[in-house]
Amino acid sequence: MIVVRRTYIPNPGAGGTLLGLVKQASAEMETAGFSRPRILRTAFGDHGTIITEQSWKSLKDYDSSRDLVRATQRITQVFDQIYPLLASTHNTEVLIEVD
Repeated sequence: MIVVRRTYIPNPGAGGTLLGLVKQASAEMETAGFSRPRILRTAFGDHGTIITEQSWKSLKDYDSSRDLVRATQRITQVFDQIYPLLASTHNTEVLIEVD
């Protein structure tokens, strides 16, 4: 099992809008048949930072999903609104569950 963690740091003043859009993107992913990402917000550090975590059975399953996600217009339309709000591109980490 792996967990894909994405970190989104908004431009100043865009945190609330970013959070709403990340929630919408997560719901669209679930509607499309993917597991719904867990959404976290930092209490300290870069203001307004949003982190999502999504479980996958394997790295292969995650890699296979990328083309399907990009082909799902309802998801990509939300991300088209997210990207202009970010201070830089989001960071993606793949974590391996050990226990």
